[in-house]
Amino acid sequence: MAEKRKICNLEAYDNYVRKFKSDWEAAGLFINDKGILCKKEEVNKLRKHWANRMGLLRNKWSKLSQAKKLDNTKEAFRSYQTEIFYEPATIQENLDTPLSSASSCEESPPAVVGGRETGKGLTPLSPLDELRKEAEKQMITTTQLLGYLLHRENYTHDRGVAELGMKLFNSESIDMELSLDESLHMLSTYKLGRSAYTSLRHDLKQRVSLPAHHMVMQHKNRIMPMIRSASDATGVTLNLIESVRIHFQRLIIHLQLQPGIYTMTAKEGLDGSGRHAIYDQKGNVETHNMILWMWVPIQVSKDGQVEQPSTSTSESGVVWREGAPNSPDAARPILITMGKEDKELLSKIVPPVDEDIEELHKSGVIIEQEEKRYELKLKFLRSMNDGKMQKLLLGRGGAFCILCSFSDQDSVSVEQIKEGFEMENVDIVTLKALYECLEVDGEVSKHRGDYDEQMGLTQNPITSFDVHTFPILHALLRGLDYCLKIIDKLNAGVTAWKENQQQAARVDVAKKRVRELIKEKTGMIIDRPDSVGAGGTTTTGNIARKCFFDAKNRQVLIDCVPLKVRSDGECDRQVFGEFMTNFLIILRAILSKLTVNTEQLDQLCKETSIKLVTHWPTFRFTPSVHQVLAHSAALIHKNESRG
Repeated sequence: MAEKRKICNLEAYDNYVRKFKSDWEAAGLFINDKGILCKKEEVNKLRKHWANRMGLLRNKWSKLSQAKKLDNTKEAFRSYQTEIFYEPATIQENLDTPLSSASSCEESPPAVVGGRETGKGLTPLSPLDELRKEAEKQMITTTQLLGYLLHRENYTHDRGVAELGMKLFNSESIDMELSLDESLHMLSTYKLGRSAYTSLRHDLKQRVSLPAHHMVMQHKNRIMPMIRSASDATGVTLNLIESVRIHFQRLIIHLQLQPGIYTMTAKEGLDGSGRHAIYDQKGNVETHNMILWMWVPIQVSKDGQVEQPSTSTSESGVVWREGAPNSPDAARPILITMGKEDKELLSKIVPPVDEDIEELHKSGVIIEQEEKRYELKLKFLRSMNDGKMQKLLLGRGGAFCILCSFSDQDSVSVEQIKEGFEMENVDIVTLKALYECLEVDGEVSKHRGDYDEQMGLTQNPITSFDVHTFPILHALLRGLDYCLKIIDKLNAGVTAWKENQQQAARVDVAKKRVRELIKEKTGMIIDRPDSVGAGGTTTTGNIARKCFFDAKNRQVLIDCVPLKVRSDGECDRQVFGEFMTNFLIILRAILSKLTVNTEQLDQLCKETSIKLVTHWPTFRFTPSVHQVLAHSAALIHKNESRG
């Protein structure tokens, strides 16, 4: 028998592992617990280095075994791999001498294994006992020690087993069964029905266990607020207070929040959706339109330390933040109903939801569980509305810009552009008071030149909250429409913004010619009626992004402008190219999550506006383009100088 002496413990041997880990971390290879992001040559270099180190250790043992003429070298090497913390110290010269006699046992020094002597009258420790003893000495569990060995022995040739060992070492649970939340996420994300989900469950049962479909649906019903009929009887609505409570409860469970006071910042809004098919069924509404009302939780902070949404991941007090607040997956429904965006329908569906929001602002949500008290304060931002919906909710149907009180004539005044368009503090209280002064028999009296006095107010405001938003997608879409309109007019030789009948016919001919040219050079079909036939065009958000953000497509649009020189000595194509490029830069600043120099952005917006109105004095700005050029810098400044 070979006498063994302990020469190192797990900590001493693990110097190699710490050296290995430090080398990889120094190279910046470990980025998270699930993956490695690195250059291939760096990985191969480190793998080769440590493979050589392990090979040297194995060669050392092999040569030592041959030098001492051990009978079973293969068995000895296997023993070396199992007892990787030990190394032969001395080997008896006469291996053939039996050790069963009492004299031999008395002369032979006792063997030391894991700190215990195994001599006369003592039973040698089993490998499992040795592992337990070593794990206890290193103050880790036996499972962690086994996981460490699995990781080290299989890292170079079996990453799956090595990852399993690392999970065991880190005391991570190795779940082969998806939770109800994970199964519900898969069910809803991939839109699986009962039959498809059940078939998938049976196909994967050898590798992963999925809960039964009825269990998933029961869990879904438990975490959904109660659904009730909408006030207009053509749709359904969900209780907003209950929806907020459920969301906060799930955050408490999943994040293991401590009792205290929290503040949730959320946004909400409603919009119309068209082009829906009409099905032949009883009680169906004869309309292609519906209205959806959604809310999105943006972030939750402890003790109300953060009142405004922030993009900083290290913001003090923030315990949770929605990673993609503009994604449809982040939206929670409040209401869905059939019908168009008009005053009659909105007057029915808006007040009940406004009452829930007012109650949340006033009382918040209080949850008491397991003798712990959690209080949630709410701050809702009505920011998910387009320009049309804003005008309906505020009653400013005649307003040129919902963010200020200036008219379309003011928007093209060089003096006013230089001075700036201050966003008036036109709150909902002021608008309702103005309506009471102007209302006659339920209608607002109108007369020529009343814009400065009435600010475009045409009806009683429907909502009880301020609606000051900047619809980014609509700015992108309407920006493309504005550029196309300028191209069509310049190709038709029309400089008047409002066309007569003959000019409109010339613009239509030029429009068809320009659309065919764009289709031929880019493959994009722009500004055509869609195939549904219920309104709408092919100019979608993706098409607008391709036209602005793709340099080749943008140049195609610029090249569609004729090379005509105006009285100011500049070419139409050059001026239009500068306008489209600057508009793109402004859009990128609006969409950016980085800090924006709002002073320089404001200067760029003013220069772009002045350049256009001086080169084409008869052209006008549309409301969406005016908002981008006149108010984007101020809005970004209010948002902590971030887009």
